[in-house]
Amino acid sequence: MSKQAQDAAVIIAGAQVSSSIRSLEARDDPPAGNGWGSLIGALMLRALQAACLALGIATASLAAPVEAAAPGATLLISSTKHPLPPDISAKATLLVHTMPSIRGEATRATTLLFVPPGTPPPGGWPIVAWAHGTTTPGQKTCAPSLSPELDGGLTRDGFKSDYTFQIGSLVQAGHAVVAPDFEGLGASASVPYPYYSEASLARSLIAGVRAARQAEPTLSGRYAVVGHSDGGHAVLGVEAHAHEAPELALVGTVASVPYTSIAATAASFSTTARTATEKTTLENARMMEQFQGALMTVGLMVQSPDFDPGAIMGGDLKRVLPAFRSRCSVKAIALLDSAIKAKGAAFAGLKPGWAAHPRMSAFLAVNDPAANPGFTLSRPTLIVQGTADPFVLEPLTAKFVAKLQSTGATVTYKRYPGADHFSIIREAEADVLAFLRERFRLHDRASGAGRTP
Repeated sequence: MSKQAQDAAVIIAGAQVSSSIRSLEARDDPPAGNGWGSLIGALMLRALQAACLALGIATASLAAPVEAAAPGATLLISSTKHPLPPDISAKATLLVHTMPSIRGEATRATTLLFVPPGTPPPGGWPIVAWAHGTTTPGQKTCAPSLSPELDGGLTRDGFKSDYTFQIGSLVQAGHAVVAPDFEGLGASASVPYPYYSEASLARSLIAGVRAARQAEPTLSGRYAVVGHSDGGHAVLGVEAHAHEAPELALVGTVASVPYTSIAATAASFSTTARTATEKTTLENARMMEQFQGALMTVGLMVQSPDFDPGAIMGGDLKRVLPAFRSRCSVKAIALLDSAIKAKGAAFAGLKPGWAAHPRMSAFLAVNDPAANPGFTLSRPTLIVQGTADPFVLEPLTAKFVAKLQSTGATVTYKRYPGADHFSIIREAEADVLAFLRERFRLHDRASGAGRTP
């Protein structure tokens, strides 16, 4: 099995975390010009790529300079055949393309494209842009396209994600699936991963769809977005940026256990850590509280390199932050868990009121939809949540949904008793597919059957 797109939206806790940590103790992570000429060159490159693809020729050698992409545009650089997991039946392609970075400049990104076998429907294959969760705080090699299970190392490190099942299910239902690594992740990444950036995540998905349509002529111009955990957070931000790709039609959003309500999540774990009488519960809650703040601090520091993490955390957590950022998710958690257990209650971690610090508060207000007082949605959205999820807490998701519905957003909320962070994928499969089927049907009826937007 070769390398492939992955997803790891996992905030691993409880017994699952402890088991993964024990299995990882002996292992190491990897160390951490836009004129007419450029535009014409880009168009010629796309034409040549399309011709090569039509002949079945890989275009990896057709790499163009990133500077050939106009600001905000997506330029397909290469398209190569990619190996498939056994539970996905599709043509798999790895795309290298440009996307706008958080600095406003073009940067290289990687996206996996899965196209169903057979003849596309009139107008082309409907597209699902699929968003993975937290594969890493900042290590570029922990990318979906670099792991055979499409989860950035979660399954490899002892925690089965079930992402290949979800992608396979979407393809089998007749969707072309576009799965970006996200800005800063993947073999071609040259900029830091701006963890939890709403704009970066949304633009990664949109750029992936644009690149896919340049590479594959059988794709339509209509797409839905589906994401899990931090990917669920990612897809909630796409609507605000959909106008940046006017040639595409966003028909709906599916957010599975969306990672939102960060400050409230940390506060909930903090309460458990103060009140728990059982040692394992207390230690897991203490680690999970620190994990929330560490993730957000890493994301803030990419966007604002001058931010001093000492403003919101003590020396122990600050010292572990660089190594934390350099690991894939499970090992990052193992590192943090070990550091906390070594000092116990004396561990100098997040300061009281850390999320209310002006710069962190501003970061959350922009990137956490639950912390954004003006956040709403106008397109139909399905949010699915398990009641037994120990990482994304159902009461907080329910509160966020109620807030959305109070703004007039068309949000359907489905709860699945007993479903946890990953079993939700199979539990909600039928509802997710039914929602997508209806959204594409209604769009096609309104726009004219078989007509590509």
